[in-house]
Amino acid sequence: MEQLDEIIRSSAAAIGPEYFQLPVAGREPALYERVYCYELYHQMRARWPETNVFLTGEIPKRGHEIIMANIGSAVVPDFLIHEPGNMDNNHAIIEVKSSLASSSGIRKDLATLDQFLIEVGYERAIYLFYGEEIDLDLVQKLAAERPVQGRIEIWLHSKPGLQAEQIAEILPR
Repeated sequence: MEQLDEIIRSSAAAIGPEYFQLPVAGREPALYERVYCYELYHQMRARWPETNVFLTGEIPKRGHEIIMANIGSAVVPDFLIHEPGNMDNNHAIIEVKSSLASSSGIRKDLATLDQFLIEVGYERAIYLFYGEEIDLDLVQKLAAERPVQGRIEIWLHSKPGLQAEQIAEILPR
């Protein structure tokens, strides 16, 4: 799906500050992944073209026989871009994390992204971080520990009003 990069860029730019960093009563605003993801999904769907490939969010895969046979564990990706009901048209998996993500959370997402590329046959794996900046060295170090077998795109959405951009990629070792 050739429009995906532009959909991600423009959708991220349309996310307002209250969805990027949620105001919280009695303390400083905070980064909440679910709030950000729901708004990103809304913005992406508003831009989605007429196609047989759908954007779906948080589909639990624990009951999916083909996924379980290939991966062997229950996963719930943040976003899948695929043709539902057809394992031959799996375009992209997207995992989202705030720039404050823990090493364990990053490890889990890298494994999920890689498994969907290698074991399930998705064409693209996108790891989208949001927040001021990320420790790219840490992400690459954690990817090398596994090591990943597929190409994972690293994207950053640094501030509300700005587009998300691909800033790096993790290549197979």
